Amino acid sequence: MDITIQDGEFRLFRDLIYNEVGINLTEKKKTLLVSRLAKRLMELNLESFSDYFAIVSKDRQELLFLVNRISTNLTTFFRERVHFEFLQNAFLKDMREKARRTGERKITVWSAACSTGEEPYSIAISLMEGIQRDSCWNIKIVASDINTNVLEATETAVYDEGSLEKVPKHLWKKYFLRGTDKYGGKYRVKDFVKGMVLTRRFNLMNKEWPIRGGFDAVFCRNVLIYFDRKTQEETVSKLCRYLSVGGYLFLGHSEAGLGRMNSLKAVMPSIYRRVMI
Repeated sequence: MDITIQDGEFRLFRDLIYNEVGINLTEKKKTLLVSRLAKRLMELNLESFSDYFAIVSKDRQELLFLVNRISTNLTTFFRERVHFEFLQNAFLKDMREKARRTGERKITVWSAACSTGEEPYSIAISLMEGIQRDSCWNIKIVASDINTNVLEATETAVYDEGSLEKVPKHLWKKYFLRGTDKYGGKYRVKDFVKGMVLTRRFNLMNKEWPIRGGFDAVFCRNVLIYFDRKTQEETVSKLCRYLSVGGYLFLGHSEAGLGRMNSLKAVMPSIYRRVMI
C-alpha cells in the first residue's frame, strides 16, 4: 500500500512535533516524515496520516513512538575532537584549581542530547585520561535524550567495532571489553566508565526542567540545528542557568553563533564559559 501525506496532514504533524519537542519540520521534510512513519501506519492497518494523527493525539505511548521515529541520532565517539581535547586539558586545569580553592574534587557534566551514548562515554574517557593516576575524583555525567530507544542503547553500552573508529587504539583495551563468540565484533564499555553515567529521558521543550543545576560543563551539540531561531535562543538561555559560574557550554560547530549572549564568554569556536553578570 502506497501511503502519501496531504498538505493539511503534514501541517498537523509539523505543529504537533514542534510543540512537543521543538523540532522544526520544513516543507522539504515531507518525504522524511513519510519514510519514517509509513511502516507504522501499515502495522496499525491505517489508510491515512489523518487516521494516525487521531491516535497520536490521544495516546501518549504512540506519541512517544512518533518522537523516537522522527528524532535524528547521528553520533560517533569523539565527534568534534577539539572539544574533548579541551575537556582533557584546559577544563581539567580549571577543575584542579577549583578543587584547591574549595577542597571538593567533584566534576559534573550534562550531555543534553546523548543519543546512543558515544558522547557521554567520550566525555568520561577524556576525563579519565586527563586525570590519569589522580583518581580521587567524583565524576558524574548525566546523559539525557528525548528518544527512549537511544537511552536504552546508552545503558547497554555495546558498540560495533566500526563505531570505535575514532577511538585511539590504545584506549580500546583500557575502556572497552571485547566480545567473543556470538558477540564477536562487539565492544562493551567497562563498568567503571558506565558507573559515571546516569541516563534520563529529558525533553528540552519542557517549561520546567526537573534536573539539578550547577554543572561544570554542558554538552548540547548538533540538536539546536533542528529548532527555529526563537527556540534555539530560549534553549541556550536556559542551559546557561544550569551551568555553574565558570562552567563551560559546548555547542556544535554549526551552532557556534548561538552562544553570543551576555552570560557567556567565547573561549574558542563553539565553546563558551559562563561569566558573572
